[in-house]
Amino acid sequence: MTTEGSETVGFIDVGTNSIHLLVARFFDGSVGTPVFQDKETVRLGQSLYSTGSIDPGIISKSALVVSRFARISREMGADRVVAYATCAAREASNSRELMSALSGAADVQVIPGTEEARLTALGVFGTSGPSERTVLIDIGGGSTEVVVAEGGANLFIDSLAMGAVRYAYGLGVDNTLAVSDRDYSEMRRNVDVSSYRASSAVRSLGFTRAVGSSGTLIALAEMCAAIRPDGDPSYMTRSELSALMRDVRSRDLRGRHSVPGLGRGRADIIVAGGAIAEELMTLFGIERMEISTRGLKQGMQADHLLSRGYTMFETRDASVRALACRCHYDRKHAEAVRVNGLRIFDMTRGLGLHGMSDGMRSLLASACTLHDIGEFVNYTNHHVMSQMIIESSDMVGFTCTELHHMGLMVRLHHKRFPGPKDPLFSDIPRPVVDDIRRCALFLRMADVLDRHRTSTVTDLTMAVSDGTLVLGVVSSEDPSMEIWRLGRLRGDFRKLFGLELQPEPVPASGDDGVARCQPI
Repeated sequence: MTTEGSETVGFIDVGTNSIHLLVARFFDGSVGTPVFQDKETVRLGQSLYSTGSIDPGIISKSALVVSRFARISREMGADRVVAYATCAAREASNSRELMSALSGAADVQVIPGTEEARLTALGVFGTSGPSERTVLIDIGGGSTEVVVAEGGANLFIDSLAMGAVRYAYGLGVDNTLAVSDRDYSEMRRNVDVSSYRASSAVRSLGFTRAVGSSGTLIALAEMCAAIRPDGDPSYMTRSELSALMRDVRSRDLRGRHSVPGLGRGRADIIVAGGAIAEELMTLFGIERMEISTRGLKQGMQADHLLSRGYTMFETRDASVRALACRCHYDRKHAEAVRVNGLRIFDMTRGLGLHGMSDGMRSLLASACTLHDIGEFVNYTNHHVMSQMIIESSDMVGFTCTELHHMGLMVRLHHKRFPGPKDPLFSDIPRPVVDDIRRCALFLRMADVLDRHRTSTVTDLTMAVSDGTLVLGVVSSEDPSMEIWRLGRLRGDFRKLFGLELQPEPVPASGDDGVARCQPI
């Protein structure tokens, strides 16, 4: 059921390999947050690329899936269902029959390849686009989308006639058997021919970062991670992929079932998908590729907002608000913590106590908003739950590293405050650890300043004198309890900044009296 002050929309992506569903809820001022997702592999392209048309049985199955997904969306409160069909629907000789069957379930629109590429980039990068020049590769079942983007501009965009299902079933190679070096090389030569224009454009424009999306690249990255010590599926390298593909293509279908990280449902198309990925990385000059779990359906979600006139929201802040609303956060408390957390950050920076960047300030702001969302799961250990939710959220606009650092700030706002050599920081450089601990302490101080969630602290003052930081607390009520609790943070403050912390009440400007603090 739709929550008051929000809108719920179902997004259906009818792809060549699978049909995806995303149900998103749009709270006021947010980019929307997923409330349900599902996927069904239908293989529209399997018969298409071997016979030229889509099998009637597959059409019937697709219509059933779309119908069920549309019904689920409406049962979850969606007033609108947006459904797009991509490559298979564009190319099939019996596309009219397919669309007729689907129209009984939902209003499905066929989109061109360049629109598919634009929406995919929008889903991966968000409305603000990547901060640095980035090449995006999305290997689908029937087509591969390539985008070079920087900021909010797509400098190059194309949809190539190559895909994991298309190559597995349309090149005359039996992918249920081991694939010979000759056949694998032939697949790669087909990539060369189909990507000539894209390769020239990508190399001409240049890039500093490469990102891959889609199920095929996610699977390849998970397979590479399974044989790498760090086990991290968020990236893969070209050398890793080449070694992996030598192993995978030497196996038949049954043999691939035992390859770590490869699901059985993708075993028949993974060699074809790997050939496309390996050759594009070679042609474009990509040594390392980051992997995004976002794609077309998230782009549909963002595009829905843009179509409704929401053009001036900041992606990161909107993502944070969406997650916070989804977890039913205490908005008044979170805002009070955010305001005071940033006051402390700015004042201490102004006094020369640290030189942290605006990027770290932005992470602190987000951490302040999200610090208590774990209460939705468990109050006692809400700081741990909050960290888990943040690091698993896949929020638009943040890198995995930023989510990890933000999650640590949130975890440290409650209970034990660890030293710099704690195992929690084992994979983080020491200077960054120090910044995370400083921000976590600022968050902890800001949380204490609103410990009763009444937003009575209206301002702060700060001065350094004789090795002591005097923190003045301006409050509309007696701030004694807040100041007592701040006093417990003196030891951690001294270790981080080399100063004693002395909190004390300060009268508001124009007041006749002082908000008196009772002695401890």
